[in-house]
Order: sequence, then structure tokens, then C-alpha cells
Amino acid sequence: MNDIERFLGTYEGAGTWHDSAGKSLAYRVQQTSLSTANGFEIVFKHQFDDGTVTDARFTMTWVAPHIFRVDVSGTPVGHGYIFDAYCHYHLKVGDAFVEASYRSSAETVEVFGSSTKNADGNYIAWQEIIRRTAA
Repeated sequence: MNDIERFLGTYEGAGTWHDSAGKSLAYRVQQTSLSTANGFEIVFKHQFDDGTVTDARFTMTWVAPHIFRVDVSGTPVGHGYIFDAYCHYHLKVGDAFVEASYRSSAETVEVFGSSTKNADGNYIAWQEIIRRTAA
């Protein structure tokens, strides 16, 4: 069984990233996770305290029980998995490797992630707490 149902819905919350140069920055998160015919999508918007905004859309396609492929704009960029209340995926963006993990509870999802390079070329890690606002 693919346990995506517990992650579906619209969420809002906050996060903070930290990089290897000692910088950090808070941001607000809006995320929607929805089921598709062959898998699911994760769409999010990050509004950073410095005024910058990041929008992303990842399409996940089931390739085996619990295992999915990650596509960006129709191009395969990585893979991931779901077991019960835990979802994890990795992808390659340019020359950076990005990974993200989602841990679900009743009305919240904790998001943890990292990338081998941010815009400044530093290693970066983040944590988000998002709460369901709609099913």
C-alpha cells in the first residue's frame, strides 16, 4: 500500500534554514499535496523574511509499492519512498543534491531537508512545521 493519503491536503506553517557559513533565515510555507492518477504532487511556496520567494512543483509517479520517481517539469530528477507516516525523496538540481523528509501526525507535517549547495555555494539544511488548513 502507498500511504500518501495521510500527506494529502493544504498546509501552512513556518521554517528556518541554516547553512555551513553560519547564516540562517526564517520563512513562511504554503504547501499543497494532491493525489494524481499515477502518484501525487507536492506544490509549495516559501516566502523568506528577506522578501525572496521560491515556488516549486514536484510530480511523484509510483514505480513500485512504496517507491516513486520524482519529476520536475516532466523530467525525472530523483526517487523517493513512503512508509506509514514517513516520506523521503532525493533529487538532483543542477550540480546540487537535495533531500527532503516528511513526518506526518494528525494535523501537522514536519519537514526536514538539506542540499549540498545553496545560492552561495554552502551546504544548507532546513526544518519546517506545517499545519493542515484544508483536506
